[in-house]
Amino acid sequence: MDKISSTSRGRNIWSVILFGWCFLEVFLLTAADENEFRLIRDVMSRYDKRIRPSVNHTLPTTINFSVALAQIIDVDEKNQIITTNCWLNLNWMDNMLTWNPRKYGGIEVIRLPYNQIWLPDILLYDNADVGTAQSSVSTNVIVSANGNVTWLSMWIFKSSCSMDVRYFPFDVQNCSMNFASWTFDAYRVDIRNFAKDGDLSNYVNSSEFEIVEFSFERHVVVFTCCPEPYVFMTYTLVFQRKPLFYLFNMVMPCILITLVALLGFYMPNDSGEKLSMGITTLLSMTVFLMIVAERLPPVSDNVPLIGLYYGMSIALISLSTALNVFTLNVHHKGLRGHKVPYCLKRVFFGIIAKMLFLKIDLPVAPEEGMEQVPSPRYIVYDSEPPPATNGSGSMPSRLGHKPDMEDPSQKEFVRILHRVNKTIDKNDQRMAEQDRRDVINLEWQQLALVIDRLLLVLFVVVVICSTLSLLVPGSEYSHPVAENE
Repeated sequence: MDKISSTSRGRNIWSVILFGWCFLEVFLLTAADENEFRLIRDVMSRYDKRIRPSVNHTLPTTINFSVALAQIIDVDEKNQIITTNCWLNLNWMDNMLTWNPRKYGGIEVIRLPYNQIWLPDILLYDNADVGTAQSSVSTNVIVSANGNVTWLSMWIFKSSCSMDVRYFPFDVQNCSMNFASWTFDAYRVDIRNFAKDGDLSNYVNSSEFEIVEFSFERHVVVFTCCPEPYVFMTYTLVFQRKPLFYLFNMVMPCILITLVALLGFYMPNDSGEKLSMGITTLLSMTVFLMIVAERLPPVSDNVPLIGLYYGMSIALISLSTALNVFTLNVHHKGLRGHKVPYCLKRVFFGIIAKMLFLKIDLPVAPEEGMEQVPSPRYIVYDSEPPPATNGSGSMPSRLGHKPDMEDPSQKEFVRILHRVNKTIDKNDQRMAEQDRRDVINLEWQQLALVIDRLLLVLFVVVVICSTLSLLVPGSEYSHPVAENE
């Protein structure tokens, strides 16, 4: 029994010691924070966040406002919205948040929750998203003993920006961000910034855009609804697109497809695939044009540079397909038996073929004095009796006279012989006509070949010139960068 009472007595002693230690620790901690506790209690007891901090209600509250650009998150050309990550720094004097540091243990700076003091209602007038407040990070405000209040916050803004995509993908965009108070006019809140330019010290480099300029300008605006002026801080963000991605994924496939389409001029006309190749490349180019159109805004003021290039490429492919139809018509024109005009022979075979280093194999014309087939010296017997043999048994010479024939067998033999001669004459005529048509057909084929090579050279030159006009930016759309440098 004594052992049980001693054990319980020992437990009570340890409980008293533990309770005393906890009480002492809490007391020491409370004593260490007593000055700050009293300071915050005294300052906030007489503070009302609904009252604008000013010595006199007729005097404006001066706000030192600055924006630090941290990142360009996204640029939506189609909807003309730019998403940026910005750090805002607001500083003003609040006479209701002053104290004497000597009375509070030398405390000169305290942190207060941002929603417990007066804050200026400075908003982004170009805001394109109603949920901007949900995309902000604000913790505490820093308050000094002399009433200096500093509010640091991070915002993700989605602002409207008029995109100029005329020289896409070599475009330079100029976007403005207008900050101003929503309800306080210039007589109540005066917004200032004593820096020279926007802050880019914490900017994260983008893989798609390069910052050219980030500056600000203070100006006063008077709206039609209110006679009081409002102070605006307009931050101008100028950035240039890095075109390597678009050159590799949009321009180079366009160039390759166009060159493949131009190979139709080098394809033989007898292959039967010239038109199908042109139509296939035309469809491929149309698909790429649809991809580009989905990326760009539907503006009607001007056509983007890459859109012009795609349109020119589609026009070239369509024209090349139409000219392939023309050259095919020229190639098969000889089947109709029409001769190539002499002027075309002289121009294409004598001048253009030599300029293109083409060797033309034209058939050799028959020599003068050769006997034409059929010979006019043959006598055609229609209703007259055939000549008979002479007394020696030999055939009479095929001259203009007709010998006497009395033997029926000889008469029939001579008739058959002359029918054979007539058939041979017709066959000779047919072969001569076929040879003439073959010569004409070969001339037209050679003419189509020269035209194909000429069009190939011309189209290659046009493609190179149009590509260089895209890849080599002109001074007009590279002027903002040069001016900034």
